[in-house]
Amino acid sequence: MALNPTSSLHREIASAIRQFDLCRPGDRIIVAVSGGADSVALLDLLATQPEFPLQLVVAHLNHGLRSSESDQDEQFVQQLAAKYGLTCETESCDVHDLARQQRSSLEDAGRTARYDFFQRLRTSYQASAIAVGHHLDDQAETFLIRLLRGAGTTGLASMAPRTATGIIRPLLNISRQELRRYCTERQLPFREDSSNSDLSFLRNRIRHQLLPLLTGYNPSISQQLATTAHLLGEDETLLDHCTEAVFNQLAQIGAGWIALSLQGVAAHPRALRLRLYRRALQTLRGSLQRYELRHFLLLDDLRQGNQTGTTCNLPDRIEAMLTGRHLLLAQQAVLHPSPLQVLQLPGPGTFDLGNGLNLTISSTNAVPHWHQLPPTTCYVDPQLAPFPWVVRPYAAGERLELLGMQGSRRIQDILTDLKIPRHLRPCLPLLCQDNRPLWLAGIRRTRHALVSATSSERLQVTLNGFEKLPLFI
Repeated sequence: MALNPTSSLHREIASAIRQFDLCRPGDRIIVAVSGGADSVALLDLLATQPEFPLQLVVAHLNHGLRSSESDQDEQFVQQLAAKYGLTCETESCDVHDLARQQRSSLEDAGRTARYDFFQRLRTSYQASAIAVGHHLDDQAETFLIRLLRGAGTTGLASMAPRTATGIIRPLLNISRQELRRYCTERQLPFREDSSNSDLSFLRNRIRHQLLPLLTGYNPSISQQLATTAHLLGEDETLLDHCTEAVFNQLAQIGAGWIALSLQGVAAHPRALRLRLYRRALQTLRGSLQRYELRHFLLLDDLRQGNQTGTTCNLPDRIEAMLTGRHLLLAQQAVLHPSPLQVLQLPGPGTFDLGNGLNLTISSTNAVPHWHQLPPTTCYVDPQLAPFPWVVRPYAAGERLELLGMQGSRRIQDILTDLKIPRHLRPCLPLLCQDNRPLWLAGIRRTRHALVSATSSERLQVTLNGFEKLPLFI
């Protein structure tokens, strides 16, 4: 395997690395090697790259789809890595079973398993990136697959040279034919995957039937499609930057929920609104798997309805709701918390209230400045309000004698003024002593049992986890 320093593909790879900042000299890279010509060429080009010496780790996932042929592929990759003196990491996966569990195709399940394996290796080896062998013809095929399935510009942008998850694709400007010719010239053995001729897979039908047909109209069709995908990718990068800037202005993010300002969203054209919904769901779920254009259009219709309290259900137990000023996207458990149970508090300590909330009661010497306290903290004089205390939901018609006010107000009116969503009100803790409300925790304090400079005992009561609830939106 003598290095040919004048190889055009070495120069092509070096150019791609510089242009897209794929890696730096000395970086540790996980190289995905299936054993086919594309990944074998990728490994050799990286291992013999004169301008960018790298620390390589070979990775191979045995999908178990082709019986002994899959096992032979694994052995081949192990032997190939040994020839370069490289570490080889392999793993086996039952892709058939994974596809059943995920209710997905074999292709999608295999892709999920591969990238999960690669990412675990990247973390384990603290690698800077994962190199995969996607090339120009793969880009063209992916473009056509997504076009046939009705993708928009985001989908048609296809594969990027580098992704946010650390995937790098140094071969995107190189054709399958060039890679095979390189393997032949370098006398590099590789494996032929028999499933690549199985026409039950859409990609294979595109590769063996549709692309040859389109070549009759344009002999450079793969190059043209890949170029189109690249240009769309450049536009997508720009649009992502625009979307990110607007999203950061309009979004509030909590634990299991995201709220978008209705007024802010309405000020933008529909194309950007749809991207904002995509961005919000991507942040909330970590992926957009199972989401389609119709779901984003559904959210836009919901927004335009402008009826507070209206909801719609989305995949994976995500629910959208209109509040007074926001479009709230949340996990259903967040929007439908368990009602607060009555809990007796015998003395200081920490008490679990459910829904991620807990109440801590502890002794303190502090004298509070009431108007500077956060709403999640209250001070009580235990001589004026001796234990036991009780935490419970507020009752219909119940009133609070508020600190700094004469008379009393109905709790329901207070919550309405604050625009607290009705579905979250049953989980709000009301702290009472002998059925006398002391504090609607996180919301308002009463004028009873207040700590003063003359108090001989002082208790600090803190509500934890309150900021995670989407209350004030």
